[in-house]
Amino acid sequence: MMNPLRKPRVLLLGNYRPSLTLARDFVRRGYDISVGSHGCERLCQYSQAVSSIWEHSPLNSGVKVFAKELKQYSISHPELVAVVPVAEEYVRLFAENEPIFDGLPPVVSMDRDLVIRCLDKEYMLSLAMSVGVFTAPYSYVKGLSGASKAISDGVEFPIIVRPKDSTKRIGGDKAVCVETDSELRECILAHDLRQHDLLLQTKFEGKRHNVYFAAIGGNITRCLHAIIDRTDKLDGSGLAVEGRTLNTEHIVVHQTQRLLDALSYTGIGCAQFLVDEVSGKTSFLEINPRIAGNHALPEHAGLELGWFNFERIVHEELDTEVKISPAGLRYSWLTGDLMGAKVSLIRREIGVLSFIGWVRRALTTAIKADLHMVFSFRDPYPAIRGIFALTPRVARWRIRATHPGENTIYSKNERSFP
Repeated sequence: MMNPLRKPRVLLLGNYRPSLTLARDFVRRGYDISVGSHGCERLCQYSQAVSSIWEHSPLNSGVKVFAKELKQYSISHPELVAVVPVAEEYVRLFAENEPIFDGLPPVVSMDRDLVIRCLDKEYMLSLAMSVGVFTAPYSYVKGLSGASKAISDGVEFPIIVRPKDSTKRIGGDKAVCVETDSELRECILAHDLRQHDLLLQTKFEGKRHNVYFAAIGGNITRCLHAIIDRTDKLDGSGLAVEGRTLNTEHIVVHQTQRLLDALSYTGIGCAQFLVDEVSGKTSFLEINPRIAGNHALPEHAGLELGWFNFERIVHEELDTEVKISPAGLRYSWLTGDLMGAKVSLIRREIGVLSFIGWVRRALTTAIKADLHMVFSFRDPYPAIRGIFALTPRVARWRIRATHPGENTIYSKNERSFP
């Protein structure tokens, strides 16, 4: 039985920026927040909203190891009322291994079948075409032997190469663009992808548009439409670092509604499209059935997607209130922007002058933004530590974690921004 003197606890899995947004929201609602130790940014331990970091084994130790540790954590924390998988690898893990996690407090995610369908890129691209939502020609192949099949399926150069499993990377990138047959062959051999399932798709030129939503029975009840103006990569394939919200009366919102209706979607998510700004043509990319990386944006706009899903699962209540985000909000992710400049310089993709120009634009964007993905005046330390982690270090030292009630010592490597 939960100690009445203890606050109800929520465990967030995935130590990266949307977990910060969730933590800040839930702590205002009276919850005690813990965050899993593994994640791509590891800034949550510096937040005033996070009371503790749960140290657990990495997922490559096996699902049974992780499930055992999570059950032990749940037993030792009877005040735990919900587990929220934030990062995609945890969303996928719970969906694909649901029986192993029986006996835990409620897991705040979408229904298992819905998650599996949305994360099956081949299924989703086929579904999109079946409901009249265009996507660029594509083919699923296995390594080098399947490359000729992709060409016969109508996939033309330049080609975007992605792993079928969206949690995997190609040399650290989610996707790689190749211009010729020889480049395709070189890419597959260089990254040892000969036995991997790959998605090869004709490159569609356009800016990325995101539709953040909550839906009930396939009908959108909360919506925000945003365009990504810049990412942390020169080719625009990376993570968003600058963008703005647009009017929701747009073709990609209508296409999202068609897809959600076909899925009978209940829950929250983010649909992604490419849009040719000149012709207006679109190409569907994917629907992420989870908290999005830039979750701070719909929360700042008042959509309360995290709380909508929490109430749906934990309190078994569906809030039917309609919430539509206004156009004109500008957002920035300064840490990711500066990291993009740093990585591009190290890889010699840009020179010193271009690096200086990139940094200047990053700072200008941050100053003009209505919203920052990490920084908060009430909780500034995570953003400060993120910036600090980008700077060269002369010495290596150990720094004590500062959040209340936590005595863990973190080394420089554990605290560094990747």
